[in-house]
Amino acid sequence: MTVKKAIKMLDWWINQRKKAMEEFKNNWDYKTDVEEVAKVMLQHDETVISNLGTIRSELVPDCSHPKKMIDTLPDGQKYCMNCNFDL
Repeated sequence: MTVKKAIKMLDWWINQRKKAMEEFKNNWDYKTDVEEVAKVMLQHDETVISNLGTIRSELVPDCSHPKKMIDTLPDGQKYCMNCNFDL
């Protein structure tokens, strides 16, 4: 189940961010220069983008949705039986 993996990743990421925030609050020197703060923020954004990409790859399957695997639900919604992705 890719959704379970994505949820585990989100939980892990949330816990890591909480720990990092606590560490940041405890170790931050408020007299630090602005350039250092900007570097920390850019690194954080790069990490966020990377993590979101990983989670997205778990949620959006790498499937070509072959015609023989496409089925329709009673409400008319088509989905792929190979990866359970709504089409």
